[in-house]
Amino acid sequence: MSERGARAAFPAVPARPAVRAPPTALITFLFCHGLGVNTVALPLLAVDHGHGATAVGVLVAVSAGGQIGVRMVVARWAHRLTERGLVLASAALLCLSSAVVLPAPEMWAFAAANLAQGVARGCFWVGVQAHVVRSVPEPRRALAWVDLAGGAGMVVGPATIGLAGGSVPAALAAGVAVTAVAALFTLRLTRLPLPPPEKATGFAGIVFRRTLRPSLLAAVSTGTWRGMLGSYIPVVLAAAGHSASAVGLLVGLGSATMIAGSMLVGVTPRARLGPLYVLGALASGASLAGIGIWPREPAVVVALLVGGGIGGGALQTLSTSLAAYAVAPAERGRVVADVGTYRAVALLASPLGIAALLPLLALGPAMALVGAFAAVPALSRPPPQSG
Repeated sequence: MSERGARAAFPAVPARPAVRAPPTALITFLFCHGLGVNTVALPLLAVDHGHGATAVGVLVAVSAGGQIGVRMVVARWAHRLTERGLVLASAALLCLSSAVVLPAPEMWAFAAANLAQGVARGCFWVGVQAHVVRSVPEPRRALAWVDLAGGAGMVVGPATIGLAGGSVPAALAAGVAVTAVAALFTLRLTRLPLPPPEKATGFAGIVFRRTLRPSLLAAVSTGTWRGMLGSYIPVVLAAAGHSASAVGLLVGLGSATMIAGSMLVGVTPRARLGPLYVLGALASGASLAGIGIWPREPAVVVALLVGGGIGGGALQTLSTSLAAYAVAPAERGRVVADVGTYRAVALLASPLGIAALLPLLALGPAMALVGAFAAVPALSRPPPQSG
């Protein structure tokens, strides 16, 4: 991408910070700490109460469906919902998700808990990202801080289970307490006016405009990377002979380097964001293909996971910031929800795509094909800002 094209896609804006990043980042860290506890604890608790692996898979799908559904609803009703309200609702739902399974560990309780978790996740990310992009003239760096805080919370949260002596109920209770603190800090967020109803145009009218295509492609790519990291990458590594502990460390490395990718977007000069967009897509796609083809060499796998994690993290932040630049300020909250919907659908669809390919291809070539799909944003060029 040319320097001129990069400047058009990422225009210069005043450096006036209308809202401070630290309060939003702190809320994100606290919420994601609770979410990290909840995400790991619910499957463990379900297995402890006799629910099998198939049931756990169904429950994860219920959570993903809840997240996708609420994002679509929020995108449609963005002119009626406040960002503070969405974040507060997410905290309440996450607390409910953790609390409902403790007294009643039946299947219906786990289904309700996972549905509440998915809805909470969707509400939170739409609310906090929309608040950032509507509050600051330069959302890119603020979004990078929010993504950093979210990644850190998702890493620290599961460690709470170990600190609780392996007691899953105690860890869930700690997660509820931390999430409640996040809700208290949310009350300090600046109240933003709702966009006028006429700004909330039809779904197709905004989402398929040419100016949003690069941000949507980036969202699909990073969703594909995350979906594979949480599903078939561990399967491939285990089948290649890596121990369970090594697989866990390698997958954790992929998650941790996504944080580095998000921060890289925050510190990269504006003129270099276009090349970073292309390199991020190539890195995430090549990593999936490479792990599928060469999963046995630890050094190769580490290099691919680092590169893919940085690329996926960069695209995660760029997808939201590009969308914010592409539309008028009043529409920013709406497009944040739209971009997140694409990312959530890709996260769910990518493992299903592998499952559909397996009757025709071996797992390695199937992952290589999905990796090529994840690299598609490299063919796109972010267009000039439209609003």
